[in-house]
Amino acid sequence: MEDPDALGALSVYDIRPALVQAFFDGNDGKQGKQEVGLKALKQLERWAIVRDLLPHPITTGVEVPKSKEGHRPWREEHVALAERYATPRGFDRVITLASNTGQRGSDLVRMRWTDIEVVDGRPGINVVQEKTGLPLWVPFPQALIAALETWERSPGPILRRQNGKPWTRKQLSSEWVLVRNRVPELKPLADLGLTLHGLRATACIRLSRAGVTTRGIASLVGMHEKQVALYCRFSEQRENAMAALLHLENFRGRQVIDNKG
Repeated sequence: MEDPDALGALSVYDIRPALVQAFFDGNDGKQGKQEVGLKALKQLERWAIVRDLLPHPITTGVEVPKSKEGHRPWREEHVALAERYATPRGFDRVITLASNTGQRGSDLVRMRWTDIEVVDGRPGINVVQEKTGLPLWVPFPQALIAALETWERSPGPILRRQNGKPWTRKQLSSEWVLVRNRVPELKPLADLGLTLHGLRATACIRLSRAGVTTRGIASLVGMHEKQVALYCRFSEQRENAMAALLHLENFRGRQVIDNKG
């Protein structure tokens, strides 16, 4: 937006909603970026106008199309592929930690070994979400417990780059795209444009298929119940149906054992 060939060439006295709308209309097809851009501009307007740095509102009436898809969840075979082949830069560990905790990238890069705490015999990790400020204790599923036992522990962040330095959130996203697009075995993920944030949805779907309630998922992952529904909306119907059936059969099996007892 600040580029001299875009809104950056305009004086604060010349910029007006019609020009801002024209800028976003010219970026049609980039719905996610349009949404983020408009939110940023509204925040700037709110800050500047009360300080007399803007003579008039610049976003009144401006609209951008809502993103219809958002971050697509990964299927289990995609997770398995990445855990096996996304070894460049250590992304196999990033995938494992993200898919089993459901946390944002900004929280993954800040997780430290000293944040792990055992509660009632179950290890988990203490997280204060950077975006929301919400304090959480996220219990580890058995798959993550087994994986962590094979990882070298050293003071500082759990996730590190291959050179031993910690990740930043921006590095995590940008370098994931490079690895995803360059490793031949990860082509299915590249074709779908899978992002690391999509693993947050994967974690929610796993919990849902295991029979965890929406409220339980929200509590475990640290989000509102409406967000849980949003993240699960792309879940495959057939896989959901099979998971529900297996959950029912396991429940009935336990009832039979209890009755015999």
